Amino acid sequence: MKAWFVVRTKTGAEDRAAWHLNNQGFEAYLPRYRKQIRHARKTSTVLRAVFPGYLFVSMDLEQQRWRAINGTMGVISLVQFGEAPRPISDTVVDVIRAREEGGVVNLAPDGLKVGDRVRVREGAFADHEALLAEVSDDKRVILLLNLMGREVRVTACKESLAKAS
Repeated sequence: MKAWFVVRTKTGAEDRAAWHLNNQGFEAYLPRYRKQIRHARKTSTVLRAVFPGYLFVSMDLEQQRWRAINGTMGVISLVQFGEAPRPISDTVVDVIRAREEGGVVNLAPDGLKVGDRVRVREGAFADHEALLAEVSDDKRVILLLNLMGREVRVTACKESLAKAS
């Protein structure tokens, strides 16, 4: 019976590990999100792993040679408890896949997406309305807040937001 397992990868080698695992006949799943980066006054959008250093692989322990995963390029090892890897719940992968839009995971708070009007519930900007501009990778979002007649970029905690009415 197939189940999902967690694979620990080398730093920055998630894509390579997923590619090699797929070539070996395993079903590898690497959830990614879009991140805007700025370098030398230039902004670009890149895909980053939701869980840096980890990916998921679906396999049947009884039918497939799972020890071959540990020798795959880009892989450190399967996450194990004792002698054999322990599967994770299928709902973990299903919930992540349900948040995908066009093959990319949406990290925005539930019910919100980039471009939505939001209300800040707590903090220095409590009760202000803003535009959700970007979702950062570390539980933070970037808002465009209208202060003194101009839009200002402000970071806020995801949990402090609610959809504006």
